[in-house]
Amino acid sequence: MSTVSFLQNPLFWGLGALLPMIVVFYLLKLKRRRVVMPSTLLWRRSMQDLIANAPFQKLRNNLLLWLQLLILLLLVLGFMRPVMKLENLGGTTLVLVIDNSASMGTVEAGGTTRLELAKRAARSALETLRARDEAIVIAFSDRTNIIQTLTSDKALLRAAIDSIEGRDVGTSLREAGLILQGLTTYMDDDNNVLPRESTKTVILSDGAIESVASLTDIPNVEYVRIGETRNNLGIAGIDVRESYAQTFEYQIFVSVANADAEERTAFVELQVDGQVLDVKAVTVPATGTSGTVFNIGEILEGMATLRLDVQDDLAIDNVARALIAPPSEIKVLLVSNGNYFLEQALRIDPRVTLSVIRPTDYSPREDYDIVVFDGTTTREIPPGNFVFLNALPPVPGFARAGDEVANPQVVDWSRVHPLNRFCNFDTLLIGRAIRYTRPRSAIPILEALDTDLITLHETDNQRVLVVGFDIFQSYWPLDVSFPIFMSNMLDYFARNRAGLYQPAYGTGSAIALHPDREATSAVVTSPSGRRHEFSFEGISTAYMTETHEAGVYTVAFDNGARHVLPVNLFSTAESLIAPVEALDLGGRQLVGSDQVVRTNREIWHWLALLALGILLVEWLVYTRRTFM
Repeated sequence: MSTVSFLQNPLFWGLGALLPMIVVFYLLKLKRRRVVMPSTLLWRRSMQDLIANAPFQKLRNNLLLWLQLLILLLLVLGFMRPVMKLENLGGTTLVLVIDNSASMGTVEAGGTTRLELAKRAARSALETLRARDEAIVIAFSDRTNIIQTLTSDKALLRAAIDSIEGRDVGTSLREAGLILQGLTTYMDDDNNVLPRESTKTVILSDGAIESVASLTDIPNVEYVRIGETRNNLGIAGIDVRESYAQTFEYQIFVSVANADAEERTAFVELQVDGQVLDVKAVTVPATGTSGTVFNIGEILEGMATLRLDVQDDLAIDNVARALIAPPSEIKVLLVSNGNYFLEQALRIDPRVTLSVIRPTDYSPREDYDIVVFDGTTTREIPPGNFVFLNALPPVPGFARAGDEVANPQVVDWSRVHPLNRFCNFDTLLIGRAIRYTRPRSAIPILEALDTDLITLHETDNQRVLVVGFDIFQSYWPLDVSFPIFMSNMLDYFARNRAGLYQPAYGTGSAIALHPDREATSAVVTSPSGRRHEFSFEGISTAYMTETHEAGVYTVAFDNGARHVLPVNLFSTAESLIAPVEALDLGGRQLVGSDQVVRTNREIWHWLALLALGILLVEWLVYTRRTFM
């Protein structure tokens, strides 16, 4: 309890004027009839009453007088409807929703993290629960977990709050909104959603939340704002790619976010396997982002580490890692009856080891990085990278859609896709093309009026490129775009071949694990040492979803192969740690408080019960004095 206030008008204190009237009653002199008695020995108590009722004399210490004064005082206080301002509420169901995302790891003044401050506030909220009240503890970040179901056991609730651990991920209330809907609302007989008035939802967070709109229909919601500091610079994203200017040169793009209200400058250091290669200064505007580019002019392979040279209040986003893994060899299989132009275009790249077989000799195999079908197809394809020239792949969604298109006119191509880098198809002339349909997820790379000319279809373990025309029925082999496109295709598939992994991942993402040859299982070790086992029996791909820790994950296959997977925060919203003052719930502003919500609990009924108890005591005292 912090303070006591009154809901009714203070004029009710005027009822206190009745208190002197009770004293007056004890001062009044009773009007008695004179009677002659032979003796007053047996009337001593009556003589005492005569003395006590004499006006203007000192009152005797009478227990009945004090009891009656106390009864009246309690009744006056009861009419005033006093309330205690308590932390939290006095309803029957309390829903504690605690943010445990990456930004809650921010260190506030005194060296305490925001998550610990939120847990303290949640524990203090439990102290006001009455015996018949219940509470539920929910933790949310990129996903929502019910830590403790509804219970009135405070020990269990406190243990649940203490068990909440931080996650290096972003924040979303989408899942939590669905859970809160079931807890705080109900549906009547007419299918109308009505609020449960006996519930109270308290959200303890710094406000860096996505999908807040899911709380629009939640009744009795309070937002407790956690944290004050905004001192943070963080790496919000990195990208590793081959340079557009030169082959075998790499570029690392770095994006930095600034949560401060002032512009800040910091140094970003690039290391590869512990060796410092470069340091760049980056200036980031207030509450904004900026970036810089590192150029690596030599062939390197290893773990690139980017580090911000700053001292701020959120350390998890000061370091980011990415793999640099240039392919040393690209094994290509050409299934063809003979195509001189295609063979020469593939052999230009010194990384390519080309094998050529006839269509009748082909059987599905996974020991090639890229398989090119020239004017032929097959019944099935295993996981991997495939190119179909003047043919359609055995993939659902690809099918012929009528007669061939004569002299198709190029109308557009994807100018931003890596396959079309430095390519211009304005002068491309094609004699005939296949009219075909494609899956919805496929991407048109080169388009004509009546059909796609080149299409890319990608899944988790297959990448299929379809060139829907015969290059000999076109001028493409004589156009400069032909060798450029083939080089782009080799680079794209070599960097995205099935079985390899991305240079870097964001926390919370699902990582597809492709087994190496003859591997049947794998063990993934997280940065904190937690182990997760995966089996590949009967499946070609497993998915690792427990990626809530930032750092380097190690994948060990049972055939001895090992991979390292760098996982980083990569969240601008989490790096911008300034607490949000109010949450926008579909136009309704939910203003945050910097302390646990306080609510009023009326206590007049306790005063009335106490007055009744004292009245009973007064009656007992009176009867004992009168009749005993």
